[in-house]
Amino acid sequence: MVVMNPVLRKRLIDSIEYLRKMDFFKDYSNLSSGEILDKIFSGEICYEDAWWVDREITGHPQRWHGQSLVESLREHEDHWLKNRVSEFDYKIALFDVKRAFEEDPETMPEKGMGIMLLKRFARISRGVFNPTDIREEWTSYPYKEFEKIKDRIPGLEGIHLRYYAIGEGKVDRCTVFFKFRGEEHYVDFYCDGDFLNIEPAVRKINELIRDTGYQYYSYGLSDQFNFFVFTREEAEKLRKERGWKLS
Repeated sequence: MVVMNPVLRKRLIDSIEYLRKMDFFKDYSNLSSGEILDKIFSGEICYEDAWWVDREITGHPQRWHGQSLVESLREHEDHWLKNRVSEFDYKIALFDVKRAFEEDPETMPEKGMGIMLLKRFARISRGVFNPTDIREEWTSYPYKEFEKIKDRIPGLEGIHLRYYAIGEGKVDRCTVFFKFRGEEHYVDFYCDGDFLNIEPAVRKINELIRDTGYQYYSYGLSDQFNFFVFTREEAEKLRKERGWKLS
């Protein structure tokens, strides 16, 4: 067991206890919350935050997030002791890969990206989004051309293109086609240089599953893309009881 401030350990375990009541960590129902925390610290329970690390073909995901959390808790103990409860919840929730999706905005725009991202969205969907026959196509736009159309794309209205001002690069559009409920649909991921724009795809998926009562929500206090699937009631419960900033 990792030796650490007992107050912080208790707060982390309290978060695990709360999240388990919302069906997080169901794959570890045979473990106590303290045992789950210890496996997080040891790397036995972990996650990835970039699609290219989470490739299905590797079979060998990195296991460093738990150690990084331990180091942060030790090196910034005073900060953690002042942290709001939602921050503890969020950091722990990420370790349930069937409920949490985190993605680095700095990306690698290459073949397979869109397929993997869509599969990750499906993995955390709690069964309400199950796309099949997934394939992707790529299109590139010079910056000046894309600037003329971006405000007509839901999710990209008003965004600032990172390299447009200096006239460098291009915008890559990864269109992912799939079947859902017997019909073909598509979502678009955009790469502004090496920066991923994921919002258009999330909006489209939320429209497709709206009738289920579930939606993809993002925790707003993070510099990473992150998504969880909740009902409206669950999202409101997290806001009121734990202070989550969800959008």
